[in-house]
Amino acid sequence: MPQYDGRPIVYSADPILIKESEARFIETTLTQLLKQIEDFTKTALRDKQILHDLGVPTDLDPSPTPLGLHIPFARFDFLFDGKNINVLELNTDGTSGYNVSEWVADEADLKEAENPNFKLSQRVLQALLEHSPKAPEVFLMDFPEIGTSWEEHDLVKRWKPHINSHLANPAQRTWKKGALIYRRALSWQLRAHPEKAKVFLEDWKAGDVTVVGGWSSDVGMSKAWPAFLKSKHVPETILLEDSVRARLNDEKDKWVLKGALSYSGQSVLRGLDVPQNRWQSSVDQVLRETEQGRPWIAQQFVQVPKVDGEPLELGLYFLNGKPSGYMGRWGHTQAISETSSEILRPIKITS
Repeated sequence: MPQYDGRPIVYSADPILIKESEARFIETTLTQLLKQIEDFTKTALRDKQILHDLGVPTDLDPSPTPLGLHIPFARFDFLFDGKNINVLELNTDGTSGYNVSEWVADEADLKEAENPNFKLSQRVLQALLEHSPKAPEVFLMDFPEIGTSWEEHDLVKRWKPHINSHLANPAQRTWKKGALIYRRALSWQLRAHPEKAKVFLEDWKAGDVTVVGGWSSDVGMSKAWPAFLKSKHVPETILLEDSVRARLNDEKDKWVLKGALSYSGQSVLRGLDVPQNRWQSSVDQVLRETEQGRPWIAQQFVQVPKVDGEPLELGLYFLNGKPSGYMGRWGHTQAISETSSEILRPIKITS
């Protein structure tokens, strides 16, 4: 049974139903948005001020993957009420859950035509090999003993019948020159602990390995890109600066504060969850941090739609720019994080 951080996941085999017409709308809309973020990435990589506002290094390596993509693998986390899409974030670095979502769908015994996650793990491998079709083996690279370790071991196990596959530690050169490496280690982890990834970083910089998941994916991973793109499918998002202080303080319950480089629900504060005095002190604090080079954004709060009486947040996976599978997280009462209590449910596409 799938685990996260050593604990069994909580799931239900009772599927969430999405009409085929709704899925088509969701996938078309988010495919277009991902293309816009790809284009924005190209712009941002030429503008040090934008990179600074996004919270990423201003000397970010602009190299795309061999397919010319800055965001090869990703997942949009979003809300859908049957009519409107509200994107909460885009995951690029370390996007996870492919095989777990596939497993939950298999537990529901969905037919291939109604199962958007059918053989999703195998499709991840196929998408990976598109970047280096002649690769004799594949390495999934991440730091050992992390929350998603079970998932990564299982993903490699699913790949082994199709190609020689390995889980790699960035500190140990277990690959050969010319290897194809799927990077799951987060960029900030590699920058914070380069001594723990010395050989991987050396080989990557020298061009001795093909890496899927380049540094430029950091642009899409930042929570600040919506402040620049201003898509109608993303809640209003603003960069933190002193001119917005009064508005945030006056409209506490309408806003969520997010660290630009936050992930897994960390560095997220909803105004409706805290009293006014704590909110105002938090706004002051994040403004100071933003001025010091650790940017935050504020995003309009959107009520999470309910399905079967409980909140539902959806995820849509992308492989090389194409929508490729869904995640359904149901029943949470707070921002989804490593400690929240949501239930994974499969997605079933109906006619």
